[in-house]
Amino acid sequence: MDCWRMDLEEEMMKMLTLLKLFVVLAVCCFGTAFADEGKDESGKGKGHPLKVQHGYVDEGDSYFHRHGYTRLEIPKGHYPPPGECRIWYPDRPAGHQPPPGKCRRLRTHVPPGAWLLHRPEDDPEHVQVIVLEERHPDTIQVIGEFDIGSGLFVRVVVD
Repeated sequence: MDCWRMDLEEEMMKMLTLLKLFVVLAVCCFGTAFADEGKDESGKGKGHPLKVQHGYVDEGDSYFHRHGYTRLEIPKGHYPPPGECRIWYPDRPAGHQPPPGKCRRLRTHVPPGAWLLHRPEDDPEHVQVIVLEERHPDTIQVIGEFDIGSGLFVRVVVD
């Protein structure tokens, strides 16, 4: 009887070991399928050098990719109206942003760390994100264009 019990325990241990191996293998093989390939661990986007997204070339070494902004998380109703601008703090929620206004007036009031969103009148489906130099706020560091519908980065306008 003890011999039969030992055989049964050995078989159960083998089955448990196989089950653990199967679980580890399943997690290794299929665990990445549940990851969001457009996000890194911080929840921000990550760049993919020269990857085509919706017909546009993704310029993977741009300011926006280096800082994790490949997709704007701005609700559609918070973009400035066509032909206007809005100062935007990328680290604040949409409800805590200053109101839109005339670009000429807002351009001189962009604080360090904030962006100036400009929605061209002739291209209302896109928004330009203007990043100014922190040490020289009168100098444009980069202008990136994003699609309003998807929030996806389209291209660098000025670098």
